[in-house]
Amino acid sequence: MARTTRWTLWAAAAVTLIGAAACNDSQSPRPRALLGLPDVGTLAVTVTTSGSNTPSGYTVIVDGSSSQSVGATGVATFLGLPSGSHTVLLSGVPSNCSVSGDNPRTVSLIAGLVAATTFSVSCTAPPTTGSLRVTTATSGASGDVDPDGYSVTLDGTTSRAIGDNATTTFSGLAPGSHTVVLSGVAANCTVSGGTSRTLSVTAGSTVSTSYAVSCAPTGPTTGSLSVTTATSGASGDLDPDGYTVSVDGGAASQPIPDNGSVTFTGPAGDHTVALSGVAGNCSVSGANPRTVTVPSGGTVSTTFSVSCAPTGGGTGSLTVTTSTTGSNLDPDGYTITIDGSFSQPIGTNASVTFTGPSGDHTLALSGVASNCSVSGANPRTVTVPSGGTTSTTFSVSCAATGGGGGSGEVIGQGQIGNGSPTLGSDATTFNFDVRSDLTGRFTATDYADVHGDHPASLTTDPVADPATSFTAYRNSSSACSDATRGVEVDAVGREDTGNVVPYTLTVCDNGPAGSGDLFDVFLPSEGFRVSGPVTSGDISKR
Repeated sequence: MARTTRWTLWAAAAVTLIGAAACNDSQSPRPRALLGLPDVGTLAVTVTTSGSNTPSGYTVIVDGSSSQSVGATGVATFLGLPSGSHTVLLSGVPSNCSVSGDNPRTVSLIAGLVAATTFSVSCTAPPTTGSLRVTTATSGASGDVDPDGYSVTLDGTTSRAIGDNATTTFSGLAPGSHTVVLSGVAANCTVSGGTSRTLSVTAGSTVSTSYAVSCAPTGPTTGSLSVTTATSGASGDLDPDGYTVSVDGGAASQPIPDNGSVTFTGPAGDHTVALSGVAGNCSVSGANPRTVTVPSGGTVSTTFSVSCAPTGGGTGSLTVTTSTTGSNLDPDGYTITIDGSFSQPIGTNASVTFTGPSGDHTLALSGVASNCSVSGANPRTVTVPSGGTTSTTFSVSCAATGGGGGSGEVIGQGQIGNGSPTLGSDATTFNFDVRSDLTGRFTATDYADVHGDHPASLTTDPVADPATSFTAYRNSSSACSDATRGVEVDAVGREDTGNVVPYTLTVCDNGPAGSGDLFDVFLPSEGFRVSGPVTSGDISKR
């Protein structure tokens, strides 16, 4: 009788477990049956697996310590667990399989009962191919980048077009090494790191490579900069004589009215533009100076917005006069500045009149040549009467410059070298007429120094280009075999590239005394000195 009772109790427990396994509610386990052990419970974990490439089984871990193996579809039973919450983890799940629901998850047990949870696993076939991504990044002006993009070829067989800045992906590639080559790159463009790349492709992943392409300018190397001023305020408060626009620290300057425009032409690239000569009651909006990028072969513009406040206590006029005496006067005159903010060019013997707020103002004369000196205070304070006019004069005295002293003039027109003046020949042509009062004109062309489709040249013409000038004239030169039969001229000229550079011109009369028919000329050209006897032309020295 006792044996039969025991068998009945175990059979009941087994039936209970089977019932628990049949319940597939993975998130909310429900108690199923009383096992006769009032202070512990039982956990039945069911696993089902679907799909392809399924594993042979997994491991079920409870509370990080108790574990059991379970088949791909099967049940793991944990007996004698204390009541309360338990953490259940299904481990050993391969990367091509995914578990539905939480993993790990929490299951609550009630003493004497059975709780159940189910892990549903779905598996797919692992990938057998990979992908290769190619990206292009091209830098350069819009007119210089490759107009039709490039071509990228995979393993020498598969080609496709790709833009200057674009991405393309080759998919379905067998694992292993693959080679990509970028072609169709324009002649003015270069590829950093070369055009051929070998990369390793892994199944199920994408490998990437990037081509950095840099394109040099193909068109003109110069451009234009248009500067506009827009001034607001009452008519009586606006700056009476406008402003001055300077590029690159004064390398080029032009006067500009309160509301107007001026245009500069020069090398493409970044340039600093500054507006000066702004009256004390006016302010410039935005950066001043500011950086502007001039496009190659194009035009860019910038506007200085100026606001002028009421001047209040009345206005007056101030006339400034310069009186310069001596020799070798400053060829490009001076600059007069009021209150450190407003500037105006003025000749060596000239007058300018300013109209502005009355009261005390500081006046300074600058740009005075080193051989000249200003008499009296400089800077000086001048009081402008309200509604009236006052004046002041800067007296300047200039001493002679140069080692030879006296006056003189050197005139030349001809050629150094025997070749014809064509691109690439050894010919250097010149034409100059320079006087000791630092006036005149000079130009030289070096046909051996080729810049694209034209030869290098250097020009000094203070009248046509105020940025150029003659700074010294000497009636002797140590570069000549007889120093007294030479002339040296120091000057600032503009190259064909637009750069302004200093140089020295030397002319030597090396013929027999009194013959006046054999001259050697030392000409500046792009920073190099070209010298030799004059093979054709005429030179005279007075």
